[in-house]
Amino acid sequence: MRGSYIPDRGPDGSIAGVFTSSGDVTQIRETERELERLAQFDALTGLANRHRFNDGIAAALQRSQRSGLPVALLFLDIDGFKAINDTLGHAAGDDVLLEFAHRMLQAVRSTDLVARLAGDEFVIVLEGVHGREEARFIARKIIASMRREFRAGDTMVRVTTSIGIALGKGGETTSEALLKRADTALYAAKREGRNRFEVAV
Repeated sequence: MRGSYIPDRGPDGSIAGVFTSSGDVTQIRETERELERLAQFDALTGLANRHRFNDGIAAALQRSQRSGLPVALLFLDIDGFKAINDTLGHAAGDDVLLEFAHRMLQAVRSTDLVARLAGDEFVIVLEGVHGREEARFIARKIIASMRREFRAGDTMVRVTTSIGIALGKGGETTSEALLKRADTALYAAKREGRNRFEVAV
């Protein structure tokens, strides 16, 4: 409840009483919470959105600077996703995006940040890794999780993913530089035949 109070002043300035008004602000608070959620999370998949990712990767690099352990950034997209949208329609494409997001979440720790940047582009922030092999292990796990067919509307489709990996420590790199290196590694994976990962040097 939200209330306001206005004194009832007489002609001589004395206060004879108080006028009060109150209203239920539950709906307003719920709307505010929903707007805050929409500002942080992707509407389709429920994953973190680009805004939340930007905040998350910056915070992860700060923690990395204190711990001395690197952050691994995985940049993923769905191989041939445009063809799914073009041939089966956007509703079927949304089905694939939802399942893709679900399988990614199952392949990582609950503390890892998984975000959808746009379209079929996703990123995963892995903190506290001890080297490239840990990031490679997660990448292999994600690629393997995509082997089961995906339901897309009324049909089943095969979906693969390409992944670019970049590692860096806070104080030695920026979130923008890390994302750019992971993006470059992703395109290298595409050039090498897709359904695979590459690690940025």
